[in-house]
Amino acid sequence: MKSGLSYGGKREWLARGLFWSGASFLLSQLPARASLVVLNYHRIGNPDEDLFDPGVFSATADEFDRQIAYLKRHLSLITLDEALAFVDGSIKEKKSHCRVLITFDDGYLDNYNIAFPILRSHGTQAVFFLATSMVGSCDIPWWDHIAYMVKTAQKRRYVLSYPENLAVDIDRNGLAKSLESILRSYKKPENADPMRFLRELEEKTEGNAPSETSRRFLNWDEAREMKRAGMEIGSHTHSHQVLSQLKPERQLEELSISRAILKQQLGAETNVVAYPVGSRTSFNRETQRMAREAGYRCAFSHHGGRNVRGEISPYDVKRSKMVNQSWRRFLVQTEVGRFSGTYWP
Repeated sequence: MKSGLSYGGKREWLARGLFWSGASFLLSQLPARASLVVLNYHRIGNPDEDLFDPGVFSATADEFDRQIAYLKRHLSLITLDEALAFVDGSIKEKKSHCRVLITFDDGYLDNYNIAFPILRSHGTQAVFFLATSMVGSCDIPWWDHIAYMVKTAQKRRYVLSYPENLAVDIDRNGLAKSLESILRSYKKPENADPMRFLRELEEKTEGNAPSETSRRFLNWDEAREMKRAGMEIGSHTHSHQVLSQLKPERQLEELSISRAILKQQLGAETNVVAYPVGSRTSFNRETQRMAREAGYRCAFSHHGGRNVRGEISPYDVKRSKMVNQSWRRFLVQTEVGRFSGTYWP
């Protein structure tokens, strides 16, 4: 499969500099830090073969296979139970080491068709966070809906007014940067009416809303098969709404309904949740309190940072986004993470 992932930007150039200077090799010789690095994937495949959001493609199949093989050889790939033991401080170790937990959000069908066989071939566990309303569905979630309208738009210059004034100029700024700015605006806590946002976007772009597609998300039978094979299934709420846009009682409902459905379908309690979007502004203190009240033992965010012994918040366990990474950048980030606990640059 030819990769449609592009590798560019300041972080990519910084990683290349660290790689060619030998700095990453020197870091690999230093003692590892007692830490937990949580890598967050979404889709495995080629964005050029898809009409929707390219930003949720984390790696091609070949890249993912190579990454898991490297992590297994050079770091400590762990299970969810081992990660939770590190978070709550119950695990003891004589020698500090960096642990790596693999996670997936959303439950796209390629998680089952592509990622699951690769993980199983390496004897590695991952945690798949599912939005229960989307399991087994042909749904086109809001981020894919937005991407489709922007990609197929007749208008390439327009101004959105809700929840903020946002000037879009695709010819000047490019499709990727323009789409990123629109998605960022949608995710803001001030967006209390997501349907209004989508209606205005459709009107201003003079594009068409996406039509129905074939099944896009793994189903319950597939989730049960994955769990029997050693994978873990967590909650990604029920309908994948940005929780900070909701009142506390609605947040609790999203968290509780999802947990109840997962127990009904999988026959076991689900103790972990990943906040949709997971940025610093997509959840708040009320969200963390509601997650605890709903019965979750741990909640994962998605805004980078580090999880080192004695400094971890159980309802804000940091994860690092896996997207647009060349092999050199992956190697640099892995060595930096092993030494510092931070998956950077």
